[in-house]
Amino acid sequence: MPNIIQTELNFPALACDEENTNIQRMSIAYSIPEHVNSDISKINASSVMSKEEKQREIDIKLLNETKCHGYFFDYVPNMNFKHLFLETCNDTLETYILKYATEIDFQWTILQKICFQLVDSVAWLHQRDLYYDGRLHPRNIFIKTSDTQSKVKLQLSEKANPFHNLDTEYVNLWSGFIHSDLDKSVDEIAIQKDLVSVTILMFFIQSSGVHPFQITGSLHPAKWENYQCIQDQIKVGIYTLEALDRKCFCANENENCEETPCKYRLWVNMLAKDRTDTMLTELFNETKSYTKESSGKLMEHPFFWKTSTVLRFIENSSNYLKEADMTKKCLFGLGQSSNKGVIRIKKIPTAATQQSQVHQPWILNDVLLLKLKNNHTGIFNYLQEIPAWNDQKGAPFEKKNITNFYGLLTQIRNKSAHWNETTPCGEKAKEDLENMSFVAYNEMHAQLKFCLFWNIHFPELILYTWKHLKDVIAHH
Repeated sequence: MPNIIQTELNFPALACDEENTNIQRMSIAYSIPEHVNSDISKINASSVMSKEEKQREIDIKLLNETKCHGYFFDYVPNMNFKHLFLETCNDTLETYILKYATEIDFQWTILQKICFQLVDSVAWLHQRDLYYDGRLHPRNIFIKTSDTQSKVKLQLSEKANPFHNLDTEYVNLWSGFIHSDLDKSVDEIAIQKDLVSVTILMFFIQSSGVHPFQITGSLHPAKWENYQCIQDQIKVGIYTLEALDRKCFCANENENCEETPCKYRLWVNMLAKDRTDTMLTELFNETKSYTKESSGKLMEHPFFWKTSTVLRFIENSSNYLKEADMTKKCLFGLGQSSNKGVIRIKKIPTAATQQSQVHQPWILNDVLLLKLKNNHTGIFNYLQEIPAWNDQKGAPFEKKNITNFYGLLTQIRNKSAHWNETTPCGEKAKEDLENMSFVAYNEMHAQLKFCLFWNIHFPELILYTWKHLKDVIAHH
């Protein structure tokens, strides 16, 4: 892994005033050839050079023999500074995604973190009336990594790159096609262009290197020969988000993959796909007005939520629906099917049932319920369990028939509220959840895993609930 160095380079000849302590920060994305790493190790091991001499020799090596991927100044140079603060980064966003994110063992949750940092950074800039105005793209966004794989820092300049970008056609691939003759202010158009860039970049990140306006997945957005084809698609507003429909991400490459980590990633990708589709539809419609607060509002979408936020929204939604009128409850299946008694699952749904489920997303799929009952019996029984509230060991428990979103939301909320209570099914379910891994690391509390388990198996649950209740339920 390339090193990250931070040092001050003194240029006294550039100082207008000895009392001036202004510091100019310049960030560089670079990579170090193997032979340079070897030379640096030898310099550090030297016993005849002082610490300062070693650092000077290393700086010379880094400046002369590393491969620079790009750079920017945080402020437009005015020659009125005493020190140049040189901060190096490992990669541009483009090189990082194309080099690492396509690897089979890549910790994919990093992609969601980068998307969050991207939106958060742009929102911060917009609040200070700083806009990229369509010049935000993977080559002027830098990535800093550490020895810990999960720690990645995305870095944006406070101003767009002041240097001329010779590859203007590449820049246009990330700014969309926004008409400048609309009845909008200069700032409004700049904000809209930035939001187009952010939306396209989020898809590029989450899909591990695919541009939403590619005709096929084989097109590479970084190759010059593909620019015109992608640009033509942008002009007519035709995009495809199929790159996020991939179901299996493990070594098996199985379209019927049942691995929990793959289902988790598919669920997150589904949320990203909805966020992208909604934003591109709005942005290219060009009728909506955007303000400097618009970029921050992107993070209200469930794609940006932590699992704890998802659980909190489910709890609030269930509490709201409990007191809501029947019109709202019907949107989640109450009154559409019975939710009392012992669950009865048909092994093979009829054609009529399958057809109705297409138009009624709140109905839980019978085949999937049966599969979960067989493969995750403890967790399935715990969802249905209604405690008998007696101390008789081994006493039978009542079952709640869960057939729709209303019942699922209610039971997730009930289990969360009484998580620490001991029940016949609870101990087995919690043990199964503790041993279940959703990602490479296994640090999530079993209570959050329970919520996540039902969301990844019924991926429309949180998105459907949010779209119908976001105006009346806060997710914070």
